[in-house]
Amino acid sequence: MGTRFIEVDESRQSEPGVRKGGRTLTVGDQSITQETWVKVEAYDDLDPTVTEDVHLHTFAIPGMEVRVGAAKDDEDGSSEFETRLVPSVQYYQIELGPDSLNQLHDALKPFIAAAKECEPPKGRKVRAK
Repeated sequence: MGTRFIEVDESRQSEPGVRKGGRTLTVGDQSITQETWVKVEAYDDLDPTVTEDVHLHTFAIPGMEVRVGAAKDDEDGSSEFETRLVPSVQYYQIELGPDSLNQLHDALKPFIAAAKECEPPKGRKVRAK
């Protein structure tokens, strides 16, 4: 995800996104930790120069996956595993600024135009063993 830490001067500690941190230097078996101030900055995953109005978005892409079922015996006595295609969904997260989010929407426009809006799928119940 698009997040970076930028070391800043202590005088900027009241700015949004600035936090107290620490830098540890280890030489051999000795370590020293120095206090430092860092600005935590989110950036657009497609355009790292964009740092304003960047938000995390989650989306899902439908697909098909091959599932292997139980073995079935052939007439000659050999076993063969039964396979089938089943619908699947892969979820993704990306941090985008306004322009990149518009690019995503533009790319999906023809698919959205052909689709119908619906409720999100309900979670599947897990059967107790």
